[in-house]
Amino acid sequence: MAADDALWSALGRVAETPTLLVACVFDGALAAEEGDPAQARAEQQSSEALNVLVALSDTTVAVVSDRPADEVAELMFLSGAKGGARVVAPEGVAALRDEVGATAVVAVGLVPDHEPGADDVIIGVAAEAPYEVEDVDDVCLVLEELADLRRGY
Repeated sequence: MAADDALWSALGRVAETPTLLVACVFDGALAAEEGDPAQARAEQQSSEALNVLVALSDTTVAVVSDRPADEVAELMFLSGAKGGARVVAPEGVAALRDEVGATAVVAVGLVPDHEPGADDVIIGVAAEAPYEVEDVDDVCLVLEELADLRRGY
């Protein structure tokens, strides 16, 4: 991924928010949309970065999908720390934000179902958004960077 100073800077700012929600779309952001959707698997590096984020205090991770939660769980490589990542439908992100009291959201691969806050970081995957990445490999890099930054906060 070409260095995107604006995205890295935004991640640095959002990593310091008191209560963070990281919401990533499964199909197209965590797992490539190629071949049989039933065989899609999340990229190992993304899962590892999400595991780090799940384990951090005041950080909630949501996998966004219309698939059943048990199916998503089978396709991810997530630990059970802090109850693991939540699985929500795209229209459930705003309610989850309210439930956890998130002061900022990092949304990867989805158009939020709410008006983004000033501190939110919206990242499109091969789609127009305030910040954009090309593919699931770039999503891995973004999540790893966010995990490193948040861990140091």
